[in-house]
Amino acid sequence: MYALRAVIAFTPLLGAIPIAAADGPATFADFCAPCHGLDGHARTPAGRKLGAKDLAESKTTDAEIERQILNGMRDKNGKEKMPSFKDRVPSGAIAALVAHVKTFRQNLQP
Repeated sequence: MYALRAVIAFTPLLGAIPIAAADGPATFADFCAPCHGLDGHARTPAGRKLGAKDLAESKTTDAEIERQILNGMRDKNGKEKMPSFKDRVPSGAIAALVAHVKTFRQNLQP
């Protein structure tokens, strides 16, 4: 399932209370790695079959990454290339997932 980490937050009125913080790498491993691979290069059997994007080469904006996660992607003929994850990835994990997806860009060599 998806990964959430317990974090202790301090509020002046309530003191320390545990809250859940999304874990981008674990969420990616759970939902995205089967196609994009843990390294983001999409060299998995499923990624090759579906033509998944190498995330290290992506220049997609944060808003577009989020849209693709939530709504999935279809090719020009309407065939699903990436499923929607809006009902699978908790809304609190989306920002952490977007941030993690962008870390693959740092692995590019100039």
